[in-house]
Amino acid sequence: MRPLILGFIGICFLTAHVVEGVGSEVPDRSICVSLTTQRLPVNRIKTYTIKEGSMKAVIFITKRGLKVCADPQDKWVKAAIKSVDSKSKTKSNLLQTKPTGAQRSTNTAVTLTG
Repeated sequence: MRPLILGFIGICFLTAHVVEGVGSEVPDRSICVSLTTQRLPVNRIKTYTIKEGSMKAVIFITKRGLKVCADPQDKWVKAAIKSVDSKSKTKSNLLQTKPTGAQRSTNTAVTLTG
């Protein structure tokens, strides 16, 4: 009786494991159900994504990791996107700035012989 029960449990476990692999793609969890009407302070926004679909939305991700959905047609949303983009361009420009080469010293050493 015991081998029968262990066999049954083993088959159930294998079946659950195999079925989980079929179609186990995780759908995108960043789905907006509603859009905020409150302005979000730009200094708290870390980045954003734009979602197309049944509800078009800009998903702002705050520095604390919160996701806030907003209407992409709102003026404050467009201004926030521009601000975040300009901040990221400034940071990337600073990171990509390369030194122009060895700089020559303006101090000249004079050796006196005599």
